Amino acid sequence: MDSIQTTDLGIAYHVALDEMLKGRGNEEHWSTVVCALNITLVLTERGYGAAFMPTAKAALDGAVRARDRARKCGKWGFDGDAISDVRYAIALHDEQMRVATKAVVLAALAEVHRRIDAGEAFKEAA
Repeated sequence: MDSIQTTDLGIAYHVALDEMLKGRGNEEHWSTVVCALNITLVLTERGYGAAFMPTAKAALDGAVRARDRARKCGKWGFDGDAISDVRYAIALHDEQMRVATKAVVLAALAEVHRRIDAGEAFKEAA
């Protein structure tokens, strides 16, 4: 990806994460973070930081807990374990965006959408 696109995407993910961490998160912020996490997972599956796949999966597990809790109490935020896992996964995502080509990232995004359409990923994070 070119530097402007990477910067724009990174800003969106980081703003959304910051809102979630500061207790001002909403479903849109959650969805933005989860989109980044889904891309991160696909890129780890494709060899971009494959050793960190457990972290990407743990971050997504934390996102499930946040969504489930928000549905019960109306507050969007991550628990302590999720905060750590999501921060680490977003840092991994940033590195993936730095090294992956635009074609690789677009293919990963297409795979995320395929999984969403197949019911294998969060529909909310489309």
